[in-house]
Amino acid sequence: MMALPVKKLLKLLYPSLIRIDEFLLKPSAQTDDFKNIVKRLPLVAESLDSRGLYVYDDGFRFVIWFGRMLSPDIARNLLGPDFAAELSRVMLSRHDNEMSRRLMGILKKLRESDPSYYQLSYLVRQGEQPREGLLLLVNLHEDQMGSTGGYVNWIMQIHRQVQQNA
Repeated sequence: MMALPVKKLLKLLYPSLIRIDEFLLKPSAQTDDFKNIVKRLPLVAESLDSRGLYVYDDGFRFVIWFGRMLSPDIARNLLGPDFAAELSRVMLSRHDNEMSRRLMGILKKLRESDPSYYQLSYLVRQGEQPREGLLLLVNLHEDQMGSTGGYVNWIMQIHRQVQQNA
């Protein structure tokens, strides 16, 4: 962590969670409008709607989370004939439809914000364990799980560790 540039470190410490299905469904939406429309969501499980499609971006990878109740049409447009398969075996690629082009445009825009590293895309469906837990749920820093106190305590713990190692 000490070797990372500050911007990259901040992105790693507090990643982005963005809901994109609503943007993909807008008929007149352009990729250029994406930054103006989209807002970052808090990193809590309550932010994830089972009818939604989300991108988690920590600066090193994209995790694209498909809600369990997401419209099959959206999944079919984005994943092609593999939309019903286990997502660990599916590669995200551009398909010949507007929704797929928009998703690829969104990912391109997010990558352009920091071109020093090419983020690979990982696909995960709600309830697909252990993949969902490892790729996304453990990274929801604001959730208070068990005896941990959430994001504030987590960032304080990192601060203490840095102070001890300095």
